[in-house]
Amino acid sequence: MLGLAVLAAAFGQPALAAGTATGLRVATFQTDATPPIGYDMGYSVVKSIGEKLLVKGVVITGAGKPIVMAAVDWVTVDGQARDEWHALLAKAAGTTPDRVSLHHLHQHDAPRGDLGVFDERVKQGLPEPVPAGVPDKGTWVRGVMERSAAELAKALPKAQPVTHLGLGKAVAERIGANRRIMGANGRVAMHRQSTFTNEYPADVAARIKVDADADGHRLSIFYPEEAKAAPEGLIDPYVRVISLWNGNRPLVALTYYASHPQVAFGKGIPTPEFVGLARERRQKETGAFQVYFNGAGGNITLGKYNDGSERARQEFAGRMLDAMRRAWTATARSPLTPADVEWRTTDISLPAKYGAFKDEARAVAADKTRPASERVAAIGKYVRAQALEDGTTLSVLRLGDAYSVHIPGESFIQYQLGAQAIRPNNFVTMAAYAEGLGYIGNKDAYGEGGYEITVSQTTLAAEKVIMDGVRKLLQD
Repeated sequence: MLGLAVLAAAFGQPALAAGTATGLRVATFQTDATPPIGYDMGYSVVKSIGEKLLVKGVVITGAGKPIVMAAVDWVTVDGQARDEWHALLAKAAGTTPDRVSLHHLHQHDAPRGDLGVFDERVKQGLPEPVPAGVPDKGTWVRGVMERSAAELAKALPKAQPVTHLGLGKAVAERIGANRRIMGANGRVAMHRQSTFTNEYPADVAARIKVDADADGHRLSIFYPEEAKAAPEGLIDPYVRVISLWNGNRPLVALTYYASHPQVAFGKGIPTPEFVGLARERRQKETGAFQVYFNGAGGNITLGKYNDGSERARQEFAGRMLDAMRRAWTATARSPLTPADVEWRTTDISLPAKYGAFKDEARAVAADKTRPASERVAAIGKYVRAQALEDGTTLSVLRLGDAYSVHIPGESFIQYQLGAQAIRPNNFVTMAAYAEGLGYIGNKDAYGEGGYEITVSQTTLAAEKVIMDGVRKLLQD
């Protein structure tokens, strides 16, 4: 058997003196979340299975009621699904739903966990059509949720002692760039999409071009050289890794980076994308259980460097893996005790852009003389507006001098940078995409236009609501 010093050196870390168990423990759980062939993922129907999609999570015990953090390789999880999922995971862990935070990766060749719209369509007699032999969304999504809770329950007795915390970061080279290329008039001149080539499904490209023309901005897929030449713009270039250790043995690594993590989509082949590929390769290298959380990447894409090819996907996976390795090498470790672990929450309610039209939309959905397409569109409008008004929970996990902030939606990078500015001397990570509330821009963005603002379900008042909550959670 390798000695501890040799083992630690193999992971690029100096050996520590043997840790003393403090009562902190961590359990890990994982569930297959890959949809079957024939399942409609939203952007495409599954025609073949490639890499597995996963639910991956950790449970921290010994510091009050258990804390659960998890991420699923799906494009979205709405408020209805998230509430149900939190309740299931909380029950399995022996904790309360407010001490659970589940996030989605937001890569686009993946299922939608939007049970709010699904359930409302059933209620209105407009169920989503499903091919014979393929489970409907409600059945399949809830099945994944239940299986993940069962795996969590099985993992708890295997929880390992935690003695040390590791914190490291490294710059990710040639991955993310800001998608909002500004013009001299202070408005968005070009929307830099996920690729600089037109790899979009035809219906998606046509739809976003209509919105772009109406807003007055151009699409990068029609101006690829300009999109590539423009600077990266405002991003957070760092991959940050929080790790939990038992002495010199790494148990868990939580990785954070902000982007729209898709190289291509609409292919009909589910994929955890380059971030999922890097995550699983890193797990094999270190033996530590890896969970990847997407940061506030609502206005960050790969479009400066990405041609949408499979070769590009593997290159992005390699760049992410390289940054994860360098963050690991740069990791500093320190003892971790129950007193160093804290879970903080605050509830918020975001303003709904279409809130005033909820009743009108409900009436349209209930009117059986209307075309089904109009009724379905109305359902989506009032369900999303209601979700914003019903509110959500912001949370922060404090681990010693590190703070992991959890917020909803496709929030802009300004929220992540703003959280870090509140505690500039601490290690601050952000996991966004905690609930599928769509794009949440910073206040100024709502006067600048751009694709995200045309489809955002909230208003410029969202910034104050979220940042007031984040500030409250990050205060001592």
